[in-house]
Amino acid sequence: MLLLYSIAAGLLLGRLAGGRLDGLATVRFRLMPLALGGLLFQLVLFSAPVTERIGSAGPILYVASSLAVFAALLANLRLPGLWVLALGAGLNLLAIATNGGYMPSSPDAWMQLNGVSAIPVTDYTNSALIGPGTAFPALGDIFVFPRPLPMANVFSIGDALIAVGAVVFLVRQMRTATSPAGRSATPVRPTAG
Repeated sequence: MLLLYSIAAGLLLGRLAGGRLDGLATVRFRLMPLALGGLLFQLVLFSAPVTERIGSAGPILYVASSLAVFAALLANLRLPGLWVLALGAGLNLLAIATNGGYMPSSPDAWMQLNGVSAIPVTDYTNSALIGPGTAFPALGDIFVFPRPLPMANVFSIGDALIAVGAVVFLVRQMRTATSPAGRSATPVRPTAG
């Protein structure tokens, strides 16, 4: 949810800063199949038909797919903003892995968002309410992206860093396309003759 807003903001800010979408076409993202595979797997993992059947394997599968995405991010730290994005993903992964495959989630944040101190799902979810035995509760979903904004939800400091990293990446990468297509970005010097 927050990432979708950051992508829109990054594209808008990139254009306002004089950047062009061409710059995104030149990105060389290492381990792209691993990153996309991990993200697509999570989409499937949390879809209704799958959540009914996964049982106790859900948390293990979630951590494994998150590790795949994190490994791909680490392979791309040379790209602008990716170290911020990777830091956010790493903090989320730390919170999830140390809490049995579940992201800690604040009852107070859910109360502020929905008026109920509970996670509003009945199927498998990657969240668990913060309690006395929660490891790293400050890294959990403790902030609220409020209503009436579309896709209102709770989010973590890791999610916020992912969003910031995405904006930095988009703006900086869009600004790399500064010359019109087919023209060199470096000036041509006449030869002495």
